[in-house]
Amino acid sequence: MDSRQFQILYADTDGACRWQRITSAIETGMQTGRLRPGDALPTQRELAAALGLTTGTVTRGYAEAMRRGLTTAVPGRGTFISSERQDRMPLGVETVPPRLCPSPEDGAKTNLGFIAPFDYLDPPLHQALANIAARLSSAEAADLQTCRRPAGLDRHREAGSLWARRYGVPAAGRDLLICAGAQHALMVTLISLCSPADRVAVESLSYPLIRHLAWRLRLGLAPIRTDIWGMLPDALESACRNGGIRAVYLMPSCRNPTLTHMPARRRQEITEVCRRHNVLIIEDDVYALTAASEDATPPFAVLAPERTCFIAATSEILGGGLRIAYLIPPQEYFDELERTVSYTVSMVPPLMAELASQWIADGTADRVLAAKNEEAALRNAAARTIFDGRSLMTRNTGYFCWLPLPETIPATSFVAEAARQGVIVAGGSHFMMGHAPQENGIRIALGGQKHRQQLTDALHKLAALLESDSCPPGSACGKKD
Repeated sequence: MDSRQFQILYADTDGACRWQRITSAIETGMQTGRLRPGDALPTQRELAAALGLTTGTVTRGYAEAMRRGLTTAVPGRGTFISSERQDRMPLGVETVPPRLCPSPEDGAKTNLGFIAPFDYLDPPLHQALANIAARLSSAEAADLQTCRRPAGLDRHREAGSLWARRYGVPAAGRDLLICAGAQHALMVTLISLCSPADRVAVESLSYPLIRHLAWRLRLGLAPIRTDIWGMLPDALESACRNGGIRAVYLMPSCRNPTLTHMPARRRQEITEVCRRHNVLIIEDDVYALTAASEDATPPFAVLAPERTCFIAATSEILGGGLRIAYLIPPQEYFDELERTVSYTVSMVPPLMAELASQWIADGTADRVLAAKNEEAALRNAAARTIFDGRSLMTRNTGYFCWLPLPETIPATSFVAEAARQGVIVAGGSHFMMGHAPQENGIRIALGGQKHRQQLTDALHKLAALLESDSCPPGSACGKKD
């Protein structure tokens, strides 16, 4: 939309303050369809000249629109209408659109869009509950039914410290809090340590939940360019110089959706940028244990413990219904984070924390992880064979893979046609954090089917679709060159 068209919207709005009228004009344009997702707004200088306002007034109006989730600012490119009204999007288990979440409506479709981490290999719950009943004293059992401090029981936090060490983070039990899963830990961190209008730096493709939480908490997102090693330090530096960056969110050991592993040198460079600009690091390494790298890359929590909040999850290993994660923050923020836990869930259910503690202590967690990684290795090998000749991105024991598509086959068209043929996958737009050109590809989850043959049948369908001309009329799907 150019500045002359915006003048019409501005003239139709009322408000005591001119900057408020700018925000109202943007919202009205979205409601009436005159502004659509992805539309670019005039530059602040252009709009100020067209409306006869100061640049500062326009800047304030744009800032309020971004705070309310109406727009997204992309450094070096401009301001754009948000791609989604995120307040209307459901918060599912993985915060995915309904078409990716498993449901009875899928019928005969094979869902490779949702990361279900080999649930059929989860440890048996009935046996664990029997062990707890036989092992605990009456006083210890009573602890599981009584409201305790929000950070969790001491013995559960000690088990959390053992789990954190699996990720290479040396933490004592007193240094961590128990949260109701990694999503809750992320929310607690953002609520506690960020204020409305703060910006969180994210990689250009990232975990969709961060986008939803930013909208709910009125935080801005700053999508940062990446390469094969992850977030670019120079691009982060530039964003920090523009101001407002409070934290950076990273999945450094196995980024969702592209499986990128950030090497030690890149982590050190990112750490130096964050120190120069006093930026917090939120390290959500949820898939680190499922796609272990051969090199012992130190986590940010070791490189910069004074500014890193590390999230160590258990659900991917021990079961999606076990909502237990351990949050290891800088100690100066511990009390504030614990207060946030107290007013979000009061405390994590101690029985769930007891289950996780038992499985960590008796070796069950390690055995289950080994079994899941062994099965994941077989499925990754099958995927590489089926997509032989394609630039499939996999990790030996990863729970998903990333398939870049040729420019002639848009991911949106491919996803739609795959669904028509009975296979659900996640397109790159689902993970897009801003309006920069998205990576044209699809994420393929490998662990949702108990029988490997069902997975390989679905993968063969996807491979055949790449070679076929069966995409919808008008789409760019077709035979490869």
